[in-house]
Amino acid sequence: MLQKNLIIIPVRMASTRLPNKPLADIAGQTMIERVYRQALKANVADVLIACDGKEIANEAQRINANFIITDPDLPSGTDRIYSALEQYQLSSNQQFSLIINLQGDLPDIDPEVIVSAVELAQNSDFDITTVATVIKDPSQITNPNIVKIALSQDHRALYFSRSPIPYSKDNTGQYLHHIGIYVYKISALKKFVKLPVSPLEKRESLEQLRALENNLSIGVKIVENHPLSVDTADDLAIVNHLIKQRQN
Repeated sequence: MLQKNLIIIPVRMASTRLPNKPLADIAGQTMIERVYRQALKANVADVLIACDGKEIANEAQRINANFIITDPDLPSGTDRIYSALEQYQLSSNQQFSLIINLQGDLPDIDPEVIVSAVELAQNSDFDITTVATVIKDPSQITNPNIVKIALSQDHRALYFSRSPIPYSKDNTGQYLHHIGIYVYKISALKKFVKLPVSPLEKRESLEQLRALENNLSIGVKIVENHPLSVDTADDLAIVNHLIKQRQN
């Protein structure tokens, strides 16, 4: 059976900082519609929305997107994509080789960023691949909401942290800002979801550390364009302004 790639966008309504975030209006389209359409433009995989209930499912139907309703009590986005994958493979009678976890709060993600992550996965032995950009705003270096990465010389992730890494006493040198997209080889995803929450994952509140603590390799591609992640009303206003500017 021919195996394809699958982008899964895990979406849930239970955002504490921005209620009903997936349905927020951004220049005439909902957040989830914008993420979905950017994923389609990448043209590297089928696209599936993993919903946590009927509200998101109704929106997926409205935009003619494939969707799966998952248990709203699943503990993480990765658990949600794996649950959606299992259901979708059964219902579609398809098998997939690469699973792309694309966060549902990146409405202006450049499709080429998705392509870069997939190409790295296809052309390497990494279990998981992701992307990052070079931090240009010094204030982001010490911002705990900006996840930084330390890399080996072959672009293998050594560590992810909310703290400035690698350490520099005057914060000079290159710092990398992680982007929330992961490409899993199917075997790595199956292993990952069976693993318990790890000590460093719990300490940093970063799920990807579970992979590193269990010897799953993560390759990182450095890209130019960093999408804005929408977590607050202020973020939403900024994205709205930027997208409306592009449209005019």
